[in-house]
Amino acid sequence: MEKNADMSERQNLSTVLITGAAGGLGSALVKTFLSKGLNVIATDLIMPEYIPDLDSQAASAARDRFHCYGMDVTDDESVHEVRSLLEKEKIIPGIIINNAGTDSYFLFSETPVSEFRRIFEVNCFGAYRVNQVFIPLLRKPGGRIIHIGSESLNLTLPFMPYPLTKKLLEGYAKALRQELKFIGIDVTVIRPGAIDTELLKTVSRLSEKQESCQDDNPVKKAFRSFTSQASGEVGKVISPLKAAEFIFRVSQTPNPRAVYRINNMLQLRIAAMLPFSLLEIAVHKRLSKTNL
Repeated sequence: MEKNADMSERQNLSTVLITGAAGGLGSALVKTFLSKGLNVIATDLIMPEYIPDLDSQAASAARDRFHCYGMDVTDDESVHEVRSLLEKEKIIPGIIINNAGTDSYFLFSETPVSEFRRIFEVNCFGAYRVNQVFIPLLRKPGGRIIHIGSESLNLTLPFMPYPLTKKLLEGYAKALRQELKFIGIDVTVIRPGAIDTELLKTVSRLSEKQESCQDDNPVKKAFRSFTSQASGEVGKVISPLKAAEFIFRVSQTPNPRAVYRINNMLQLRIAAMLPFSLLEIAVHKRLSKTNL
């Protein structure tokens, strides 16, 4: 019993590093982990020096446990700079949550390489970079690395680079999990469904992209069809705080699994199991039907 109590106390005193912490799920993660008594290192491109969504009394009480830094996960120098600051202040993270992410929809056949690369830089290589830089500081044994993945990773669809990045991220996370077991660090992927954040709103704003695809090119016609239908395929949406609570529980679970799911669409999981030949036929048929 005493051993379990000691383990629980050690976990409750952990420090969590969160990327993409300025808004949406990241902001909810900051609030949730602070409310549970953990120290929080919040990072984002521009990180406000206040505790988001907490009332003044709660924010004041949590002030000593909140550390915020501007950090670009796509930039080596920026990530190393934050590590140096943590080392100087003797702040040792027990948990890393790779939450920073971005999304976009475009024609693979026309969009510049730089835009394709940008999505991977944030969603995949950003996590790789953060992990590699901060693993030497991470508590060993007992440290945790959590990646925010997506159930869409097994869908290979036109106009959607996001699932491709999440497939790479999860494959990397599973390989890293096996590697870091040797030093007592657990690596986990969480696949959330739709969350009410700005990232989700990129879907609802897809119709704005129709103006750039108004000629009779068949691929652009299919893209117009895609943009008009995508917002109706989101499914059930949960709040960032509900997702953050789930992620917190996973972060404190002994011997966590490699993958966890929350609010995933059954249709998405079924579609992911279809042979590609059937998926290809279904997608082509659906996107060919357009009155735009």
